[in-house]
Amino acid sequence: MTAARAPEQAGAPDGIRMLYAGAAIVACLAGIYFIRDVISPVFLAMTLVVTVRPLVLWLNERRVPKFLSALIGMLVVFLVLLAILFAVVVALSQFVAAMPSYADQFNELYTQASTQLMAWGVSQEMITQWVTTFDYTRLLGYVTGVMTQVGFWATFIGSLFLFVAFIAIDLSDTTERRAKLAVLRPNLAAALLDFSWRVRRYWVVNTIFGLAVALINMGILAWLQIPLVLTWGILSFVTAYIPNIGFIIGMVPPALMALLARDVQTMVIMVAAYVVVNFIASMVIQPKVTGDAVGLNITTTFISLVFWALIIGPLGAILAVPLTLFFKAVLFDADPRTRWVSVFLGGNLDDVATGEPAEEKPAEESESEPEPEPESERASEDGPEPERS
Repeated sequence: MTAARAPEQAGAPDGIRMLYAGAAIVACLAGIYFIRDVISPVFLAMTLVVTVRPLVLWLNERRVPKFLSALIGMLVVFLVLLAILFAVVVALSQFVAAMPSYADQFNELYTQASTQLMAWGVSQEMITQWVTTFDYTRLLGYVTGVMTQVGFWATFIGSLFLFVAFIAIDLSDTTERRAKLAVLRPNLAAALLDFSWRVRRYWVVNTIFGLAVALINMGILAWLQIPLVLTWGILSFVTAYIPNIGFIIGMVPPALMALLARDVQTMVIMVAAYVVVNFIASMVIQPKVTGDAVGLNITTTFISLVFWALIIGPLGAILAVPLTLFFKAVLFDADPRTRWVSVFLGGNLDDVATGEPAEEKPAEESESEPEPEPESERASEDGPEPERS
C-alpha cells in the first residue's frame, strides 16, 4: 500500500512547485505591465549595450582603457539611435507635408467608389455613415497625432539614452562579478552568456535583413514612380524589427500613396511585388536564419509578438524576441530540470542538453580580462574548506 502511493507522494511536490512558479510568473508579468514605461527603455538599452559589447572587448585587447572603450561603445549606440530617430522624423514630416496635396484625388476616389457601391445596391445612407467614421481628414489626424506627442517621445528617448549611458559604464569591467556568478550559480552564468550571444545575433541578423529588404522595396517603388521613396524605405527598415507582421505594417502607407498618386493598377502591382519579396524574405528566409541564430521557432516568435505587445505595448512588438530569450534563459535554461522546455520553444537538442548553443560561441572577454582564480587556490588562501554534512 505504501509502495503503491510512493510515486504519488514523490510527484506531489513537483506539481505544487509548478503552481507556485505559475503564480509567481503571473505576479511578475502584472508588475511588468504596470511599470512597462520603465521596463521597455531599460531592457532596450541593455540589449543595445550587449550588442556593441564585442567592439568594447576589441578595444580592450588593443590596450584601450576600459572606461574609454565603454564610452566609445556608448557613443556608437547613441549615433545609431540618433540616425534612426532622425530618419523616422524626416520620413513622418515628409509624409504629413505631402498628404494634403492628395486631398482632391482622395475625394475623386471617394466619388467613384460611392457610385460603384450604389450601382451594387448599397444605400447612400450606409455610405454616408461609413464616411463619418473614416475620412481623409481623420486619417491625416491620426498621423499628425503621433508626432504631436512630443512629451511622451522626449521622455522615452531621454530615458533610453540615460539608461544606455548607465549600463555601458556599469559593464565596463565585469571580471569580478562574472567570476563570482560562475562560482555561485554556474548554470545561470552560462544561461546569461548564452542570452547575450543570441540577442546580439538577433539584432545583427534583423538589421541586415531589414536593410536588404528596404533597399529592394525602394527599388520597387522607384520603378513604379511612387512618391516618397525614401520615406517608405525608412518605414520598411523600421518595421522589419517587428517579427512576422512588420512588412504588412510597412506596406499599407505606400499602397495608399500609390492609389492616390497613381492608380489602382499601380497599387495592385506594388502590393503584389511587396508581398512576394517580403514573404520570401520575412516568412521563409529570415525566420530560418533568425531561428538558427536565437533558438526560437516561428510559432514561438509569433506568440511572443502578441504576448509582449499586450504586456509592454507597441514597443513590445520590437522587443518580443529579446524579452522571450531573456525569460527563457533565466526561467528555463538556468535550471537543468526545466531546460527541456527549450525543446518546445524551438531550441536545439544540444542546447537543451548542455545549456549552450550547438555552434561555437566566441570566447567573450577571454583575452581582455583575466580568468577567475581557481577554487583550489582560493581555498588554500582562505584556509581549509569547512566540512559539509
